[in-house]
Amino acid sequence: MKILFAEKWIEIGPNEIWLQLGHILLYGGMPVEHSVQLGTQKYRETICECLRELREKERLPLQILEQRQGKRWIIQCKFYDPSQETIKDESIVQRIHRYYLANALAETILLHWEKEHVRQIIKKKHRFTKDNWQMVINKALDYLNKGLGQVRGYRVNRKTSLVTQILSCLDQSDVFDIEGFLHFRAQEYKSDVSKAVEYAINEYVVEKEYLEFIQLLRHFVDSQKPRLEILHVGMTPQGRFHLYNNEGVKVTHQFLEDYQLDNVQELGYEDLLVSALIAVAPRQVTLHIRYEGYKDTLRTIRSVFGERVKDCQGCSLCEKF
Repeated sequence: MKILFAEKWIEIGPNEIWLQLGHILLYGGMPVEHSVQLGTQKYRETICECLRELREKERLPLQILEQRQGKRWIIQCKFYDPSQETIKDESIVQRIHRYYLANALAETILLHWEKEHVRQIIKKKHRFTKDNWQMVINKALDYLNKGLGQVRGYRVNRKTSLVTQILSCLDQSDVFDIEGFLHFRAQEYKSDVSKAVEYAINEYVVEKEYLEFIQLLRHFVDSQKPRLEILHVGMTPQGRFHLYNNEGVKVTHQFLEDYQLDNVQELGYEDLLVSALIAVAPRQVTLHIRYEGYKDTLRTIRSVFGERVKDCQGCSLCEKF
């Protein structure tokens, strides 16, 4: 039998001796403590790289044997440590070793399989132009890997879930096929990925609709005749806004006469502010706002009015708020 071992092809006979990390394992003589056989078609290099890194970092008594069978690779992971012979409960040691294997397999799935799976989901279920398709993929991967959006630490949670599912499989069998696992057993994990992709797609769609809406508002503002040259905007910590002309005269009610109190409850003060500014369409909007709680409102104002927006660096009007 010819096997790739320690980056070299060697012939293995029934009484060959393997040397690895200072340990001696007699093949065909002394039995190994325990072993797990991994099967894969696409991920041999990544799995072995992760295992070697773990072996060096954690000083694992691990033998990694790679054998090709047609289009597939068999990776034999053999654990042998003479120092563990005195331990009464060997199942605990095996559990620890299998945890390291599960960790390497989970990392392989997250680094390689997941990216391709995200592409397939988006390509199969949604129609986008080429540029938009890549943009949605990037947004989905960013969310999965960096935890953007509603859930923080999302990658850690998914990896933990994967490790748990893989350990469950290893508890039932010493043979683990990564593609088979992903196809038949990883439904919970794939469901989580699909939900994350859907969230990213919805986020993209909402952003696209928002930008289209902003373009419409900008066109409307540009076509309006300004009712004031300069309009000053201040906002209290409670979210109530006040409008002033360039002479410092309060004009809030003057430009909200078309809005009833019911509209205030329905729209909210921040949406009402944007509506009022669009109705006035001033040539310059000077903001006297210092609170970070209104980022969405300020973003909309800046997007609609563009270069017309100026930020006051401090004045007597700012002190009122």
